[in-house]
Amino acid sequence: MNTYILIYEGFANFEVVIASLLLKNKGNCNIITIAVDSDPITSCEGFKYVPHKLLSDIDIDDIDVLLIPGGDPNELYDKGEVYDLIRRANKAQVIIGAICAAPIHLAKAGIIEDVKYTASNDVKTHNDFNKGNYEDSNIVIDGNIITAKPTGYVDFGIEIGKMMSIYENEADLEETINFFKCFRD
Repeated sequence: MNTYILIYEGFANFEVVIASLLLKNKGNCNIITIAVDSDPITSCEGFKYVPHKLLSDIDIDDIDVLLIPGGDPNELYDKGEVYDLIRRANKAQVIIGAICAAPIHLAKAGIIEDVKYTASNDVKTHNDFNKGNYEDSNIVIDGNIITAKPTGYVDFGIEIGKMMSIYENEADLEETINFFKCFRD
């Protein structure tokens, strides 16, 4: 299984780090960072990244999960290849996760017109959203799409894990929840 994470200047790594950790360690997923170009990228936390692949080199059939972290959405607004990837992933029924401001990219790609979603407060009023489908929840799952507020990053990771059936059983799921949410081992 392959998890592709779209990275861009100023992206919020912390919002996808638990999802990627769970998918890698419990789901044996390959974690592959992708970007529009090969320039080094600095996350909002100050970490430097060089993407594994460019969007232009992606075969949609290789993607099981596409994660889009939050950050400044303006960084991707003029990148048509981002919206093309999102549309192709949705058509292929790839699990698409977008957190914080990232749901704006799903809206701009035109894939959540009839989908329930959540987003950070600063983007939920953007004109590309169908405001009637907004839910004031930390996490919203509708079909193959999962959206989250930034405060829902732990639940985001756990729920993506459920969608990918990475937990061995209910006890494994509960152990994961206890460790990441309740800080009990």
